Amino acid sequence: MNQQTQQLITLAIALIGLLISLYLLFINIKNRGTQLSAYRITRTLHRSSRIVLKYINVEQLDGRFLVKLVLFNLGSIATVIHSFAVFKPTENPNRLFRVFKPTLLKRIEDAHWWPTQDENQKDARYLDDEYKNLYVEDYRVILVSIPGLVGSEQYEFEIRTNNDYQIQKTDLRGIKGTHRFSHYYEEWHAEK
Repeated sequence: MNQQTQQLITLAIALIGLLISLYLLFINIKNRGTQLSAYRITRTLHRSSRIVLKYINVEQLDGRFLVKLVLFNLGSIATVIHSFAVFKPTENPNRLFRVFKPTLLKRIEDAHWWPTQDENQKDARYLDDEYKNLYVEDYRVILVSIPGLVGSEQYEFEIRTNNDYQIQKTDLRGIKGTHRFSHYYEEWHAEK
């Protein structure tokens, strides 16, 4: 084989490699639209299947007040409630840090909660009575009994499920029968 034939073979192999690379680049560019569409569908599905915790009202009882919340499960997969916590803002005990962060959230340890289907239940229930209500297909009423009197503080309710968790910050203003539908709703999603 002479040198001219070797150069011709090398050029042919280089051209075939270039054509294969260009073809793969073309396929990758064509698949980008499909991958972007799949990403957008997955993102929309994830956002639309989240749980939503809504505050309904509060009712003053003897020495305690009862907060009614509703957990909506928007996804096609049922959810199981794992835990629920109530936080109340308190003054920061550290005087130096009080300048930067005047309040801290303190968990209310003697707040009792239970999921129920009977909204008129005012007595605290126990896990062996209400364990079936931890399974949420569409929605579940959650009653929270907190010691004290109804005030104007802003409380935080944190719920954790097998699918998601959510923190609901709210003022307890709507005494039973006076809470109206909100006029404004805005949802923000941060892209990662």
